[in-house]
Amino acid sequence: MKRNTLLPAILIASLATVLAQAQTIVPSRVRFPQHQPNRLSGQTLTPRTQSPRLATTVSPDVIWVQCPAEAHSLGATCGKLPVPLDRQHPAGAKIGIYFERYPHTNPGPAESAILVNTGGPGVGTTPQRSIILTIFAQNLDVHDFLLIDDRGTGFSAAINCEELQHGTARFEKAESDCAAQLGDADSLYGTGDVAMDTDAVRAALGYDRVDYWGGSYGGEDVTAYATRFGEHLRSIILDAPMGTPGLKAFLLDGNEARSTVREIRLDCLRSPTCSADHSNPDAEFVRLIQLIRSDPIQGWAYDPNGNPVLVTMDEAALLYLAIYAPIFEYGKFVGTGELLAAGESLSHGDPAPLLRLGAEIIPLVTDYGDPTGYSQGDFFATGCVDAHEPWEWSAPLPERLRQFGDAVEDLPPDHFAPFSKAAGTSLGVSLEKQCLWWQKPRPSSPVTASHPMYPNVPTLVMDGDMDSGVPMEEVRQVAALFPQSTFVTVAEAGHVTAAWTQCAATLQSQFFETLQVGDTRCTETPETVLPALGRFPLIAAHARPAEVDSSGANEIGVHERRVVTVAVVTAIDAVKRSTLGGIGVVAATSKGVSLRSGTFESTVDANLNETTSLKNCSFASDVIVNGTVMWGSDMSLTADLTVSGSGTSGGTLHIVGTFEAPGPVGSFKISGRLGGRKVAVLVPEA
Repeated sequence: MKRNTLLPAILIASLATVLAQAQTIVPSRVRFPQHQPNRLSGQTLTPRTQSPRLATTVSPDVIWVQCPAEAHSLGATCGKLPVPLDRQHPAGAKIGIYFERYPHTNPGPAESAILVNTGGPGVGTTPQRSIILTIFAQNLDVHDFLLIDDRGTGFSAAINCEELQHGTARFEKAESDCAAQLGDADSLYGTGDVAMDTDAVRAALGYDRVDYWGGSYGGEDVTAYATRFGEHLRSIILDAPMGTPGLKAFLLDGNEARSTVREIRLDCLRSPTCSADHSNPDAEFVRLIQLIRSDPIQGWAYDPNGNPVLVTMDEAALLYLAIYAPIFEYGKFVGTGELLAAGESLSHGDPAPLLRLGAEIIPLVTDYGDPTGYSQGDFFATGCVDAHEPWEWSAPLPERLRQFGDAVEDLPPDHFAPFSKAAGTSLGVSLEKQCLWWQKPRPSSPVTASHPMYPNVPTLVMDGDMDSGVPMEEVRQVAALFPQSTFVTVAEAGHVTAAWTQCAATLQSQFFETLQVGDTRCTETPETVLPALGRFPLIAAHARPAEVDSSGANEIGVHERRVVTVAVVTAIDAVKRSTLGGIGVVAATSKGVSLRSGTFESTVDANLNETTSLKNCSFASDVIVNGTVMWGSDMSLTADLTVSGSGTSGGTLHIVGTFEAPGPVGSFKISGRLGGRKVAVLVPEA
């Protein structure tokens, strides 16, 4: 199966076109089935059967409901609290705010309830219960966990706009129709109202003090709550958070665009495979942007599910790829780790690698599946009314378009550097443009009041140095708003650090226990160096030769050592792309197409061991690879390959090593025979 599609999403705001494109941004090998050890904290998450202890002051307004099977097995009690849909008319229509409460395991009263909001907008919190409880398993000793679906998401009356949700109409029409479907209610899903819902649930369940974890757009939820109900907060953790700075028009877009340079540089320079060929990533990336800006390319390529699609790669699409591929690909920076190599190939007349990267990004208009998992309508109902839009809401569309154009014109020329303003304000990237067809018939409840007071409580703020979704520049501004905050950067982490490194998850779990940040030195060194790529050889002669293994008895020359590199990359390419996929892909088998020709098929067993079979796969046009790759749950990798084609004398190879394993980068050890001669060579694992 696409191993990440079974994990819930931890998503970010302002990505209106791509929210919930992936089911998770958790690293591809991290999956937490019941009864499995928690690979982040060392705890074991198992179903609990004891009777949950309820607070003695539970409000009679709470409506207890039957829990979903998974929540029940984990010991939850589930309910809904009716609250006014429109707080200006409290006697009017109600909306039921759904929650799941997980009791602590030690005797005595809970230290607090830990609230978790993993972002969105549009994403239900409770479907992510398994990973939340696993990452923070050790905190269940003395803390209850309280998971609440924001209004309009999950089981809190998820907004379901058919066209927008399932991609059955042009975006402009689908968004307009969704706003019309909600009518006056399309102003009633702002994060300010979400904060009041959250506090109503807290009070109804009898909790006086809560700890609040907010990831991604969950930072807006925490901000809205903290500035209204700070007296009830014991502590705060913000992981890659948005906050009020990101609501200013074009601010987040600009930070995202600028951060792509750092993201691609670090991704490449930390990889021995990429850094060997790209000593100046910044300059190469800028050249690629300029090349695509002046001469966009179009062609056919295969998407992650093996379907041919027509791809247009212009500057806006390149920016979209650079920002969002690390978040919405299920693999670890697969696209951005290959971007410089794809640019080099393009400069030599080979567009195939770049077109494939474009095909692997899910489009704006697509089927987002069940709205209780992710509601595209709620994304706009919340994101558009929270943000400071560069137009007047009362203006008709033609006037909005004029005001939008004037605002773009007033931006500094380098606001999205090294990208142009046209790319930075394109429909795929710009929430401001995406919201043009939404409506706001009356003022919404804002994230914060005009002069908010931020509570003086222990606050830990973290972000990855490769996060292009909510970059460090933005997160530092959010951290500065909280008086007792500590900001920590995590090396080689993407969006939402707790999902990327054991170090980050452990620090956060310990913070809830001790209210102390502790020793952060583990954040300074990459826990896992992500695999990147130096080149896409059109033929084997263009590949970098494998190194001779001094511990073996190598007999092959430079050319066949290049063939070995091609064979290894062909196999790893299939493994990387087995972690990609479309929305809702949960089949037991995933299939894909190799770069030049041939196919592969991957299956994952109950113990998370993956087997990938290659059939006539061609990464370089003159080398054909068949065989099987075994990627173990312990990150070990073994492969037995048969190599043929006009570029090699042919033979068999045996590969051993690790893939995406923590620690320093090692080398794949390759043995076998090519042209009847012994092979004993090494190829970097990342």
